[in-house]
Amino acid sequence: MFVFRYLVLISILLCACSKPPVKEVADHRKFIATKDSLFLHAPWSPLTTEMKSDFQGLKYFEYDPRFRFTGSIVIYEEPDSTVLYATRAGDVRPALKYGYFPFNFMDKEFRLQVFKMGSRKNPDKQYLFLGFTDATSGNETYGGGRYIDLEENASNNYAVDFNYAYNPYCAYNPRYSCALPPKENRLPFPVLAGEKNYGNH
Repeated sequence: MFVFRYLVLISILLCACSKPPVKEVADHRKFIATKDSLFLHAPWSPLTTEMKSDFQGLKYFEYDPRFRFTGSIVIYEEPDSTVLYATRAGDVRPALKYGYFPFNFMDKEFRLQVFKMGSRKNPDKQYLFLGFTDATSGNETYGGGRYIDLEENASNNYAVDFNYAYNPYCAYNPRYSCALPPKENRLPFPVLAGEKNYGNH
């Protein structure tokens, strides 16, 4: 594992001189600016009034196209019922093991489990959940893992873009309880993309 992480870091250094696509960088920066504004002004913001007075924006890694993957989810023929544990003791979330998303990074194949869950506010509304941890979790990024949004579609074509990986609400405010990614979704390499840790969480 150490050798693999070393190779990832060497790859990052070797690619540092190459510039990512201009449009993708601009879109990414616009996304962050919009989210910053919403965190300050939207009624659903997880930030307290005190936190907003000190808020200087969310921190993200620079956009890196190597952390964007496209492909299909391998859907299980008979999805198993399971539960995902949450950050608050006793909080468990019923879920279906929907399938997995395979991708190749540094000439090695990985897969991330995808779950189907009901919304807590609207249990009849189902959504896909992809949460993960990686070698940055608990250091540069939130220790409880990060999420990537996926919308179920009939064509089964998905973009898993780690540049848009984000923290759950419990990364900002302890009054929230958030689903924890399963152990099989821990990636052994540092995902230097997406949202960074917030404060001292």
